[in-house]
Amino acid sequence: MTSAQTIPAIFPAPVEAFVDPDTAARYLQTTRRQLLEMVRAGLILGHPLDPRAKKKDWRFLLSELHAYMLSCDQRPPGARKPPRRV
Repeated sequence: MTSAQTIPAIFPAPVEAFVDPDTAARYLQTTRRQLLEMVRAGLILGHPLDPRAKKKDWRFLLSELHAYMLSCDQRPPGARKPPRRV
């Protein structure tokens, strides 16, 4: 008679969903236009659906927007965020 071994179930970590610019703008309590201007200026991290497209269709992670807002608290007023590395 063999003993049955139980194997613990391993669940993958939940994946954060990307959100569209309208949802991201509501999260930041700003306009879609202002959000997209901030992305183009390199102030906020955005993810284009097609990086080679002339007109970008952006998606955002709310956790990255949250981190951006926290980093704003640590800079003096009027200071710009350092450019992001690509």
